[in-house]
Order: sequence, then C-alpha cells, then structure tokens
Amino acid sequence: MAFDDRTRILLGDQGADALARSRVCVFGLGGVGAAAAMDLVRVGVGAIVVIDFDEVSESNLNRLYFGYIDEVDAPKTDSFAKYAHKINPAVRIEARSAIVHGSSAASMIPPGCDYYLDCIDTLAPKVNLLAALAEAGLPFISSMGTAGRLAPERLRVGSLWETHDCPLASTVRKRLRRLGFGPPDNFPCVWSDEPPVAPVPPADGTSPGTVVAGVRVRAVQGSAPFVPQAAGHLLASVAVRRMLFT
Repeated sequence: MAFDDRTRILLGDQGADALARSRVCVFGLGGVGAAAAMDLVRVGVGAIVVIDFDEVSESNLNRLYFGYIDEVDAPKTDSFAKYAHKINPAVRIEARSAIVHGSSAASMIPPGCDYYLDCIDTLAPKVNLLAALAEAGLPFISSMGTAGRLAPERLRVGSLWETHDCPLASTVRKRLRRLGFGPPDNFPCVWSDEPPVAPVPPADGTSPGTVVAGVRVRAVQGSAPFVPQAAGHLLASVAVRRMLFT
C-alpha cells in the first residue's frame, strides 16, 4: 500500500490531493507544536513551514514527538525535518531556525500558507503573533497552556473568549483586549480547564524574571507527554478539517 492509501479511504482522493497541494505553518516546535507538525506530515500535507529557535535538550525528551537522545543539541527544526522525511520523503519542509519577538511577529508570518498554528509558549510573541494573524485575516488556531497538566480529556476546542481556568489564556485575553480585540473577533484555540501544577524556580536558584545575558529567566514548568501531544493532535486535526470542509 502507498503512504497515503488509508488517508484516501478517510478523506477521499479529492481531500488527499488537496492536502498534498496545501502549505501549513507551525510556530513553535515544543511538545504541542512537534506533535501537530508530525501529524500534518502523516496526513499528507504537502508543504510545512516550521519556525523555532531552540535546540533539543534532554529535558524535552519526555514530551517531544521527535525527541530522542541522539537529537540532543540539534536544532529542533533540523530534527523535525529529518524525521518528517523518514515518514514522507516527498514532503516539502521549510525549516526556519529563528525566534519570534513580540515586535517582529507580523514580519515572521510566511505568506501563502493555507493555515497557521500558533504553538508558542512565550507571552509577548504569542499575543503579537495572534494579533497580526487576526489583523491580516489569516486562518489560524492557537494552543493555550498545556504544561503542568495530566488529563488530556480536559482539553477543549473553542473561542479564546470562552476559556476559563487557564492562566495563559486569561493573560492572552487581557493583552488582546488592550490591543483592541474582543468578541466577536475570532480567536480559536485549544485549551484545558485542568488546574495546572505550579512551576518551580530554576535549579540554579535564579529568581524567575531576572534578566541573564539579555534573556529573562522563566520558572520551570512540569510536563508529561499526554496533554501537550494531545493538544498538538487537536490543532492539526482542526486545521485539516477547516482547510478541507469550510
């Protein structure tokens, strides 16, 4: 059987051929974005743009879809491209090893994509990216907080304005309102109503919020594979269904 035979049973030849012609962008290749991007490869999306500045670390291996010990210290975009081509050698990967800053978010959006997935976990770039996507009228879906959670069945798909019990979503909503957005502006997202376990300070004792070498130190979030990867599967599924059926 061919790579996409079972996909064609599910989507039909017309749907599978449409996906092969499509181009999707994934911002962020953490636990959520890696799962979403790999799903897009497996379902037969023809071209995928991935944007992430980071390298694979040992602490990623408990949740990163393409995280293996021999990938530690490799750029996440390179590791993704390698494993994507092991699944579908024909997929076209545009790997951009770059960081999305809040001030430059709009300029980082690649034109000509059929869908955009926001899997960024840093607040300012996330909010500015969502604002830029909305202002441009581009189709997108975003992931809210998945760290510190264990129950994938508590994930939901819906409007950002209807989220609750998600600290990240709450802050994103407030910042978007300051930028002039609000209902009925459409900000679809995947989110969880499971209360997250609180993060802890870095092991070296540095206080979260301290700036070291130009980088603001962040608290360390607990994680497991279940919720981030399930959120990534939901993002990819929503993107594919909306590209094909709306």
